[in-house]
Amino acid sequence: MLPRTLRRLEAFLLSRSFPAVCLVAAVLVRVVWMLLVDPKPVSDFDWYYTRAIDISLGHGYQDGGAPTAAWPVGYPAFLGALFAVFGHSLLVAKIANLALSVGIILLTSWMAGRLFRSALTARVTMLVLSLYPNHIAYTSLVASEPLSMFLIMLGIGFLLIERSRFLMTVLAGASFGLSCLVRPQGLPIPLILVLLPRSGLRPFGGRLLSAACVYAALLLVLVPWTIRNYKAFGGVFLVSTNGGGNLLIGNNPWANGTYVVPPAADSMFSYRGNEYERDRGYHKLAVEYIRTHPVEILKLLPKKVWYLYRGDVEGIRWSFEGMEAKGERVPAGPATAIVALAEAYYLVLVAACAMSCILFVRSLRSGRDVAFSTMGVGVLAYFTFLGLVFYGGSRYHFPVMPFVAMYAAWLPEALRTVRR
Repeated sequence: MLPRTLRRLEAFLLSRSFPAVCLVAAVLVRVVWMLLVDPKPVSDFDWYYTRAIDISLGHGYQDGGAPTAAWPVGYPAFLGALFAVFGHSLLVAKIANLALSVGIILLTSWMAGRLFRSALTARVTMLVLSLYPNHIAYTSLVASEPLSMFLIMLGIGFLLIERSRFLMTVLAGASFGLSCLVRPQGLPIPLILVLLPRSGLRPFGGRLLSAACVYAALLLVLVPWTIRNYKAFGGVFLVSTNGGGNLLIGNNPWANGTYVVPPAADSMFSYRGNEYERDRGYHKLAVEYIRTHPVEILKLLPKKVWYLYRGDVEGIRWSFEGMEAKGERVPAGPATAIVALAEAYYLVLVAACAMSCILFVRSLRSGRDVAFSTMGVGVLAYFTFLGLVFYGGSRYHFPVMPFVAMYAAWLPEALRTVRR
């Protein structure tokens, strides 16, 4: 009975109608969430929303009338362009998130099919991401993560296209450059992907030449903003002035592995000079603390990894927090159930991903050359390293999850390989 049911399920997944059914379901669950959960922007999200309105009105990227680069400009500029056309509305931001979410699903499932040479893996990836609870919750948030992830996946997609290699490499660099304007942590990703063994990429003219072309296009995208920052603050930095502050938050006497605001009276975090000078000062203090307290820093590393990967419900919690900020009470029973469901989904996904990686290693040891890409492993290692250097938080593993979904979706093919 079970084998017959599995065969029917596989036949449905591979049917022509499945992609349309899956995407309709993905849109519906996100629209329902948007209608039921309408949070007020809080914290970073309020900053993005307010700055986007300023940009749409022609005031530029400013705070209190002065130029700012306290947060990356990419997402406020994206929203500002939409607001200039469609008006200032949270609904506009949510519809944009919905479109970006569908784009991520399509790009990731297409990549899964190419990298693992399996139509079934592509379809399961589409299903996993369509019903992914935390990504559904991000639809209601004015958050930069969906835009950044879409641009990263778009850049990888261009690198995977074998026609017009030079043009695709340039377009990939432009996509990665735009993603860096949204979240600058993505700057090393192209190099990791191009140089990683068994990544699945076949760049033209040698890997180093491809990397050079990608970064030439990437830097061309960043140069205008870098010039603007130099004129505004008198210093050279690519995107934003929050790197030093984030480094200090994760490396100071009060650090505990995640985001912790030190005592208000602490002189380490007192503002000095303009944004650029303050950020340089924070960076210097953090480096000095790391140098003089190596034992304390080493003790924090396991905690940083724990906070980075311990859960996957920050989008849901921020949505509920935004609802309460509006004065709307979130019923405890349904909220707890949603959080529990999302955590269970995340744990199953991670377990399936780990099982796929184990089976891949076993296949190699047995001499079988299976279709498997190390791309996600490289991305996972990089963002884990960032967490170790700065601090942990579940939102910072957001870029890893599409690759985790791919590996989890490859598990049926991996089990077949083992059986064979």
